[in-house]
Amino acid sequence: MNKVWNPNKNDLKILRLLLDFPEGVRRKSFERYALSTTSTLYKRLNILSEHELIENDSGMWKIRNGQVKFVESLFKGDKKIWELHNPSIVVKLPIKPKWWSPMGSQMKRKLMMLKNFMFQPVKNFGKNNSNPYIQLSNDRYVIQTYPDSVIIIFRKRYHSAENPYDVAIDFTNDFFNLWSWFEEKMKFKFFQDGVPQGFLRGHDYNRINDWFSNKVIEKIGHRIKVDIGDGRHIWYDLSIPYGREADTPELQEIMEKDIKDKVLNKPKLNSELQKDIEELKTETLMQIRDNSKISNDISLAMKQMQSNIRGLTETVYQLIEVIKQDKKKE
Repeated sequence: MNKVWNPNKNDLKILRLLLDFPEGVRRKSFERYALSTTSTLYKRLNILSEHELIENDSGMWKIRNGQVKFVESLFKGDKKIWELHNPSIVVKLPIKPKWWSPMGSQMKRKLMMLKNFMFQPVKNFGKNNSNPYIQLSNDRYVIQTYPDSVIIIFRKRYHSAENPYDVAIDFTNDFFNLWSWFEEKMKFKFFQDGVPQGFLRGHDYNRINDWFSNKVIEKIGHRIKVDIGDGRHIWYDLSIPYGREADTPELQEIMEKDIKDKVLNKPKLNSELQKDIEELKTETLMQIRDNSKISNDISLAMKQMQSNIRGLTETVYQLIEVIKQDKKKE
């Protein structure tokens, strides 16, 4: 960076929004959620771009690779421990209006009229194209309307400084607000009691700044670059098939040996080894108990033997006395 950059409140609004929506934000979304005037928005976007903090990728503004941690440090006063991302809700529709059909013209017209959403009908979906749907999307949501359900995908990342339940509450509030807006636009109540009901199709919790996340330097598509110390790096390819690459021949050789060992020898997984350990512990305890019982039996047998020997010794002594008495009588 050639120039000194001192962030103002508009810069922080832009960067905060980009942190919450890592997939990118369109210009119109900035105007709605971050800044009020177009001229100020363009000026601040250009400044942030000149300082290589953000970039424009096909109309979507994003934080540049390698700058996320620096941008997060600007908000270090915001103590955030938990994060929820990739949540989606499936809403089964118990009742529907007569015109509710993704293939019908009336429903299409209603959905096309929704502002700030991209409209996309999808006909070829499901077995034998039996489940067509219409998709609405913007920076914050993806809404897929099917014949019997609605799927809502949230692009926002939710954060909390206390516990994961707080982020779940924020996410749920967003869902209820969005559904109220959707019913208002459709001019129809899909639930007789007025309370929408759905179930989570998918979501991911994670603890921010855990050990592994702090080691991730860069992410490109399915590949992530991890710092393992001493200036050494490893690339993990999370696509299928899985693969790993290193930045030195020594590290690459070590990883290749590790993979080769797993393929040829098929060593047990940690969970399987743990199960074996638990079974071995149980078996050992049983053997100890059995051995203890055997030891007790041997001890009892020896005591009985000692008692028998004492009885035999007394009998011998008595016999000797009888013999002595008989000799005296002679």
